[in-house]
Amino acid sequence: MPLFDPWAQGLSMPNARLLGEAANTAYQSSETCRKWAQGNGFNEDFDFFSNFGPKTDTNGFVAQNATTVLVAFRGTNPRERIDWIIDFNALKDKGAFPGAQVHEGFFDALGAVWGQTLSGKQILPGRLLNRGNRAVWITGHSLGGALAELAAARTILESGIPVQGVYTFGQPRVGNDAFARKMETPLGSRIFRFINNLDIVPRVPLYGMGYRHYGTEIFFNNKQQQEDRPATIEGLLGAVRLALLGVNLTLADELAKLTLALVTDNNAVTKREFELLGNPKAVLAAGIANIADHSMENSYLPRLVAALGGAATTAQA
Repeated sequence: MPLFDPWAQGLSMPNARLLGEAANTAYQSSETCRKWAQGNGFNEDFDFFSNFGPKTDTNGFVAQNATTVLVAFRGTNPRERIDWIIDFNALKDKGAFPGAQVHEGFFDALGAVWGQTLSGKQILPGRLLNRGNRAVWITGHSLGGALAELAAARTILESGIPVQGVYTFGQPRVGNDAFARKMETPLGSRIFRFINNLDIVPRVPLYGMGYRHYGTEIFFNNKQQQEDRPATIEGLLGAVRLALLGVNLTLADELAKLTLALVTDNNAVTKREFELLGNPKAVLAAGIANIADHSMENSYLPRLVAALGGAATTAQA
């Protein structure tokens, strides 16, 4: 395993690999997560958090060593329908982000564990508040990626705690333009979003419905190549490009066919997103087990391993 750099400033593929393994391990039991943490040098305090209810199913862990506090959020159970993302019209103004809107389901899922205590000690944000001189790193896959982004935002805005880096994998869009602009300065250069080829989840909820990505995008294309795009707030052109990549079409061909109206008209983008992606709600309602490019263990993690060489150290239950 390549060495993890707790003070890395820009994109670090060795860090991405370890954080990807943490995100993958978060799907496992608390004991498996603990063993993974200890085996990877996080040999100080460890906490597993979990909250399951009618509208929330949030799990993850916090692991520490002398230099780092690592927070990993679990994504959606691949054997279940992903109801958390079906309501695309769930942008709400939440008190944690005045003037900005975020996906209500994602925010409530994070709120289910935010402030939770274990053995009389608050896990989040308590472990971060008591971090000492340790660097804070947050990761997650799928829904876990959305929770990682929101957790970083709350950590910075509510508690004034600096976040060294956020690496997400197959993360859906989380908030609106105002939220992206609010977070661009404190977090935009520190968030790295990995997208694997045809994975539909990073393409929803739809740009045309008000959602925006921000931060640096790392795209793994169908030719097994890595494409990095500098940190920025997603615009019409970027949204169209991402939708096109979901069906392996090129932006040049699309613009030639549909003219520049596509990158100046939000309604045109909304219509085209649906045309390109099929019916995203129907695809997602069927569950993620059949979306091959979305799998953390079988798609994202092997791509991270290949980028560095070597073999994965997948968690064993």
